[in-house]
Amino acid sequence: MKKNKQNSVKRNKRRKKKQVKINTKLIIAVCTFLFSGLMVLGSTYAWFISADSEVNHFVGTRLSAEIVEEFEPEFEWQPGLTTKKIIQVKNTGNIPAFVRISLYEYLLTFKIDTTDQTGNGNLSISPQEVSPTVNQKNTESWRPAANAGGTYLHEGKNLIAAKAIVPSQLTDTEMYKFNDSARDKTELRWFQLTFPDNVYDSTPPIGTKEYWLYKDGYFHYSELLQPNEVSAAVLNNVRLSSNAPNKFKSSLYQLNPLMDAHDGTKGLLSTWNIGTSGEIYNMYHDRLSD
Repeated sequence: MKKNKQNSVKRNKRRKKKQVKINTKLIIAVCTFLFSGLMVLGSTYAWFISADSEVNHFVGTRLSAEIVEEFEPEFEWQPGLTTKKIIQVKNTGNIPAFVRISLYEYLLTFKIDTTDQTGNGNLSISPQEVSPTVNQKNTESWRPAANAGGTYLHEGKNLIAAKAIVPSQLTDTEMYKFNDSARDKTELRWFQLTFPDNVYDSTPPIGTKEYWLYKDGYFHYSELLQPNEVSAAVLNNVRLSSNAPNKFKSSLYQLNPLMDAHDGTKGLLSTWNIGTSGEIYNMYHDRLSD
């Protein structure tokens, strides 16, 4: 009996030692995970934001910036209408940052009533709502509605969606192209974007400051934005040509900016796929640190 008791005591001691070893390993593993997580967070130096997001800025541990817009919301366009849309970027972080912007255009037109053959250009009206319907602020609803003849409730009338242009931000190829002749062959050509004089598609004269240099869908800002500093504007306004066809009556159009920010390190060259030569490389490379 005494021997059994001694064996039981020994087993309990071994079990406690094993638990201590396991707990020690668990603590070490957790600490290692937390430390590695902090290392990942500490290395964050780039991100992108979209003004079309409900939350339009990301705050990192070292770097932060946001799109600043002064605009007059206009969802229903008429020929000859000009809408102010001034786009800038503010460094809201505590370290300097380089920034670039891409622009995405969204367009939805509606069916024209041609039954009277008089050319009055009135829009067709559906006697009832047709799904999927159009949400003017949610561009993801535009293409499904256009494909199915869905309706848009406007001033008590159900307008019938006809054609939608909805670019993807994932492909990195469907953004607005500056001075692009291909755009002139699409319905977007009727929407005229007015850029300030500080926007270039080739290297400006030596000594030029606070400008945007366009390349492959991106407008790159020339200056390293200091904390709380705001960039020069990259866009002034958008106008629907007075010669636009009747089908653009009450059309829905949105121009949404997408912004990338990066600290002043050489990692910018690879992150933004700038390479080791060219106008954008020449603008940045000698101001980047290791």
